[in-house]
Amino acid sequence: MLASLTVNNSVLYKYNVKSKMLLSVFCSICALFMTKFEPLFLMFVVTLSYALLMQRYRILFVSYMFMTVVMIISLTCVNIIAIYIPMVKDSADFTKLAVPFMRGACVMNVVMPLTLTIRMQNLLTTLQNLHLPFMIYLPGAVMIRFVPTFINDIKQVFEAMKIRGFEFSVKNILKHPLLLIRLSFSPLVFMSLRSSEDLGIACELKGIGQNKHCNMKNQCLHRRDYSLIALAVIVCAVSLYLEYACGGSFINKAGHP
Repeated sequence: MLASLTVNNSVLYKYNVKSKMLLSVFCSICALFMTKFEPLFLMFVVTLSYALLMQRYRILFVSYMFMTVVMIISLTCVNIIAIYIPMVKDSADFTKLAVPFMRGACVMNVVMPLTLTIRMQNLLTTLQNLHLPFMIYLPGAVMIRFVPTFINDIKQVFEAMKIRGFEFSVKNILKHPLLLIRLSFSPLVFMSLRSSEDLGIACELKGIGQNKHCNMKNQCLHRRDYSLIALAVIVCAVSLYLEYACGGSFINKAGHP
């Protein structure tokens, strides 16, 4: 079932797991240091282009719709608070409030292709070659594979809701919010717990932590993988330079103690 959740026709499927992991680490760490909208927007555009290559447009659309709704709710709440507490009026600015969401979007753009365009065997082989401790190795494998499994669980819940006569639409969401929570949230919680346990058992059955896991083939980096890593380094370097040029608070504090 897990193999069916990956995207075999995506060009990202040809890249090595190590290169995609390094790109995710570089961009995620770099995004944490960004405090200005301009460098974050640059990284967002590049990472979004990277995420579009995995050819899972519906998943990306739903993810960004969810982030947009959360951002609108946050912006509304901050503006309401600013009416009674003028001190937080500056925080209600769109560009300032968009910074944390842009960080989350950048991280999502690099993590989703990592989780949706790899095979379990290649992931386990790569993590084993990194010689990580078992307490990091096993949770890391489970967390990476949990994302596509969770997406499949959401699809099953929505299909079950349709069978029970509840159509997932904006009208029903606004008209029956409590019913939506009861029919979707509770099943997802229990299915997530079951899926995480099944993934942990599956990893243990593959010999993880017992030095019995056999590699099917050696995972080597190719020219395209080095190109992807180089692109990640260049984007991070340009973004950090823009952060410094725009007067980013973290970069200025680090450069001028």
